[in-house]
Amino acid sequence: MTLTEWVNIWFPALDLEPSTLDSYRYLIEVCILPHLGDHTLSSLSNEGIARWEKRLIASGFSKKTASNARGALSSALADATPRYIPLNPAAKTKGKGRKGGSRIERIEKESKVWASPLEVLLIAERAAIISGLDATFIADITIAYTGCRWSELLGLPPNLIYPDAIDLHWKLYELNGRFYRGRPKDGSMRTVATPPFLNRLLTHHLRSEVPLQCTCSARFEDTDGIPWCTGGKYAFLTANPGKRSEEEKKKDKVVRGSHYRRSNFSERIFRPAADGWYPQRLPRRPRMPVLVDHRYPWPGKPLPAWPAAQADQPYTPPQGQGRPRINDDLRLASWLPIRPGLTPHGQRHGYHTWLDEDGIPYVAQSQQIGHEVPGMRGIYSHVTERMLDEIREALQRRWLASLEARASLSPTSAVPVLNAALLALPGPRQQRPLGGFTPSSPPNSDI
Repeated sequence: MTLTEWVNIWFPALDLEPSTLDSYRYLIEVCILPHLGDHTLSSLSNEGIARWEKRLIASGFSKKTASNARGALSSALADATPRYIPLNPAAKTKGKGRKGGSRIERIEKESKVWASPLEVLLIAERAAIISGLDATFIADITIAYTGCRWSELLGLPPNLIYPDAIDLHWKLYELNGRFYRGRPKDGSMRTVATPPFLNRLLTHHLRSEVPLQCTCSARFEDTDGIPWCTGGKYAFLTANPGKRSEEEKKKDKVVRGSHYRRSNFSERIFRPAADGWYPQRLPRRPRMPVLVDHRYPWPGKPLPAWPAAQADQPYTPPQGQGRPRINDDLRLASWLPIRPGLTPHGQRHGYHTWLDEDGIPYVAQSQQIGHEVPGMRGIYSHVTERMLDEIREALQRRWLASLEARASLSPTSAVPVLNAALLALPGPRQQRPLGGFTPSSPPNSDI
């Protein structure tokens, strides 16, 4: 039996998330079968598969894509064992490979997967400045202080937000430009305790004039076994009402919005906020720093992107419509990196780390994060209200400490909801220079 013949038996029998099946389909069709499809199962060897993985990287695929392709192949061959082959040749043997490289990779990964409360606040503030929406700030803070997954935030209905908790009972996944609704990963439906400050932020958000009804249409109703979103109420939507005629807008008095798209949010908002740079977009746009005019409240008003200056090369600022002119009134600064490489999911790691530092019992951590406690400990340990109150108090302390630290950088913010929180702090506030920046600093200083 060839690998192609086995995959045609194995793949249709899989019972996985549609997004996972779509990822498997891509890896199988693009990376696996074109190279190994004609090989018989018995002819596949660990050494041959290792060479195939290296060839994928040499041909232009990233290391992560090549590793994911090998993982998909390993899953397929594991189900062929032992009926058709005695062992799985795609399974990686522990203890082999360059240990130094893997250790360096692990250390570099661990150093950037999570952020401190102050870093979370600063990134959320920048993200809201870029988007121009208080909702972006509140959404990012909600992820960081509940440990929810990105898809769980997108799928959060307003009626599951309570005065001291939220129910994470749904997810909303993006697949080929559309969204489908389902239960959280591994069935991890849960109620998450929320601190008082976050309760106030969420209440403010729901009472403000933000869209809470999505623009998804019923014409995409479940016709292919996937529960596509056909319209509903969600707590976090973009302010873009979608493509509708003026006549449709007049008839419909409900304020509607679109679902956030992961790639757009990452590339246009989160990556610039965390990295201080706009990511590279091949083949035309290089990686560019985020420039701001710091005559405006902290952290400055973002300007159109400019390419970075190169050492020992003359620099000519871009010109044209919408480009600011260099003059004595313009106060240019570039954002410094806060936590390069951080992702919204990385804030979930940070949440778990915070609870560890605060001495929260493991069983309560696991319930909050949506993990099962293994073994007898998971059977006999239970979460109490006292544990949940300790979580709320610990997270509240972290928020207040980060707010105090943020106020020491600048007493105000260009983000209205954060500005209100800063002004509500007790006692006088004095601005402290950061990285050589003060309101009277010359242009080209870093923030």
